[in-house]
Amino acid sequence: MDKKRQIQFNLNNFLLALSYPLDAIENEYYNTDLKHSKKIAFIALKLAKEFNYEKEYLSDICSYSLIHNIALKETTKREKEYCLLGEEYIKSFPFLTDEKEIIKYHCEHYDGSGVFGLKGEEIPLFSQFIAFADIIDSNFDLSNKDISNRERIVNFVKNNELVLFSSDIVECFIEFSEVESFWLDLQNEQEMLTYIFSSLFDYTQALDFEDILSMTSIFYKIIDKESGLLENCKKVADFYNFDHKDKQTFLIAASLSNVGKFFIPQKLIDKDIVLEPYEHKQIKAYPYYTNKTLSNIIGFSDINTWATRVQEFIDGSGYPYSFEGKDLSLKDRLLSITNIYSSLTSEKKYRDAFSNIEAIKVLETFAKEGKIDKAISEDFKKIFI
Repeated sequence: MDKKRQIQFNLNNFLLALSYPLDAIENEYYNTDLKHSKKIAFIALKLAKEFNYEKEYLSDICSYSLIHNIALKETTKREKEYCLLGEEYIKSFPFLTDEKEIIKYHCEHYDGSGVFGLKGEEIPLFSQFIAFADIIDSNFDLSNKDISNRERIVNFVKNNELVLFSSDIVECFIEFSEVESFWLDLQNEQEMLTYIFSSLFDYTQALDFEDILSMTSIFYKIIDKESGLLENCKKVADFYNFDHKDKQTFLIAASLSNVGKFFIPQKLIDKDIVLEPYEHKQIKAYPYYTNKTLSNIIGFSDINTWATRVQEFIDGSGYPYSFEGKDLSLKDRLLSITNIYSSLTSEKKYRDAFSNIEAIKVLETFAKEGKIDKAISEDFKKIFI
């Protein structure tokens, strides 16, 4: 591996971390819990094992399960646009097999009453696994310890044989649902994770930084595609003559710096008037959730640090950790200031976009107040004016 151009990357590890914010979106719209995608992966893997899939296929069914709802924030409904956009997004992900259109067809029903009207064996088997797990976890609380809840789930599955689900999937589910540990594992996140990881080979591979950025940029587009942050960070990295690794990892951090906003209610983000103080505090928590997400990705330590400190100031008045100048590296400071500039020059629901000159004047004011570096604010004049 060329450490100047590549990073060791495990797709399942990456998607397990990112499933947390994606599930926050599904929780907002469909009231599923923050373990929703893990439960889908857990059940889909059990089904895939019953169908005797090889290890590389198990790895992919896990990845597809964890990423199944990637388009939900933009579409909010499980309809054609949701399926098509999700399929488009996952083209950048390094799956191991040649399985096709799994996400596109994961909202199909066995009797043909699904989104695209595919029927029976026309539906890819991976899609059937995800659909099965998604449907039962969306309609029932699989973490519920009440024994009668299990009976309702089993009866639902039986009653929907050849309607929502194939006979083979129903038979497999009935078989492993008779084992007590299946239900107990669904109530315990750590047990589900243990099962998931024990089912998979460690498919860690060396990927170019550009390939990682291609994936992480999807999350940037979903959250803040109008902000110009990523494009502005490219200009900043070039101005400071970052070498290839430093530039690419800086851009990856920028592309993920707002991932914590998945945890902020969309109605708050879309509010078209100035936020109330308590609402502003709620939004200010997002870097905390960014850290909770990215800290679980192997090899992303520096990326996580830069992304998490995007709202910190050198005088300690930033959030959510109130770091001071001694705690903030050059990249921390550059990403934070670029984020301010990008936000100012973007149109908001409650105000028009600032001009470049107006935004630079705000940075100069911040520098005078001791919030940001004066030297960097002077550099930004050269970069953006």
